[in-house]
Amino acid sequence: MFLKDNILLFSAYIIFLLIIYLLIKNYIIYPTIIPMTINGGASLFADWTAILNANVCHEKGYDVFLENPCDHWKRIHLYGEILLYLPFIKNFPKFYFLFIPIIMNLLFLYVIVSSLFKYQYKKKFFLFSFLVISVPILLVIERANIDIVIYIFMFLIAKYNNYILRYLLIILSTLMKFYPICLSIIFLFSKNLKKTSINLFIFFILIFGILLFQLDSLIKIFDNHVEGSASQFGVYEFSFLGFLNLLRFLNINIYGSNYNWIKYVYVVLFILLPITLTYLFLSKKIYFKDLSKNLFNDDIFENRLYVLSSTVILICYFFFSNFIYREIFLLGLVPWILLNEKKLENNSFLTFYFYTIFFKFILSTILVIASANTALPKLLLITVKHTIDLYLMSLITYIFFLSIFSFLKKSFDETNT
Repeated sequence: MFLKDNILLFSAYIIFLLIIYLLIKNYIIYPTIIPMTINGGASLFADWTAILNANVCHEKGYDVFLENPCDHWKRIHLYGEILLYLPFIKNFPKFYFLFIPIIMNLLFLYVIVSSLFKYQYKKKFFLFSFLVISVPILLVIERANIDIVIYIFMFLIAKYNNYILRYLLIILSTLMKFYPICLSIIFLFSKNLKKTSINLFIFFILIFGILLFQLDSLIKIFDNHVEGSASQFGVYEFSFLGFLNLLRFLNINIYGSNYNWIKYVYVVLFILLPITLTYLFLSKKIYFKDLSKNLFNDDIFENRLYVLSSTVILICYFFFSNFIYREIFLLGLVPWILLNEKKLENNSFLTFYFYTIFFKFILSTILVIASANTALPKLLLITVKHTIDLYLMSLITYIFFLSIFSFLKKSFDETNT
């Protein structure tokens, strides 16, 4: 089995590496993935380039949190200050602008493929292929967004049960982009409540002590995010804020008459009702409660990756306005689903859960393609996307809080006995 898995992993990795390379090299992904263009040509790794250009301007004395003339699109720095101290960029431009983003993407693709393509899950290989070449994955690779590094760090934190490594990676990722502070939830896997509390206390003392010295840049980053937080991404957006803005600003007028009540009927029939029925169904299933309880009880890779991924995706979805590439964190849920589906012999809920995530990636891809290449009403496409986003996120939220509640209850019961 080990040999088969390695042969399969290597084969799948090379195949997808070639497919993605050809899609980008031959411009097949454009205009589905909106390119960042310079002189009419697509600029590869544009998000990573923005960080490097901010370094160049920072070295020249510019406050890149307010202005960044070194960047072709004048994008200000929206990341942590730690990313402004990359050394010798001018001395090794090819290494920084080409080789580093390529290495980032190679590692990211390997992490994804190694999580999915295992011999025991061979019946779903065809479906996995669509996940790997979906729009969120292709976009984050084409842009070489720093979320790739966060995902790799998250994978390593889940993979290796080493406290020093965890401290280091969580602190580094938090200093890069701040939201990964939520990865500290990994310390809850310690079965000792006192030990968990000590680990969390030490971590937060370290991180807040470091961030205190960057308070000025943090304020500027926060102000810039607030100013640019309006829903502007259409089908490329992944956030609860986008859904709320859609409801808020959508006006339905037919022949001069106001029909805004239609959007509230839509919310009830296609969002609230399906979510409510799903909750009622799951609340009666003992196996579902057992699955949620075991998330923190079983300290294994799949459980750790699921908890980390769901925490990141919930924090980002409900508290930030995100571009679609942040949907990559949904992939971290899949190994846990597959493992337990196999153990429980095709459990109906887990099968439904997997296909909901699969459908979400496929739908995101179809809607982005339709938005860029058809005359279909953009508003309809955006509404459909936010609907499936909210449904899936409500399911993840329910499982997450049920598992947290079970963990706390078990911990306090053990403490009091």
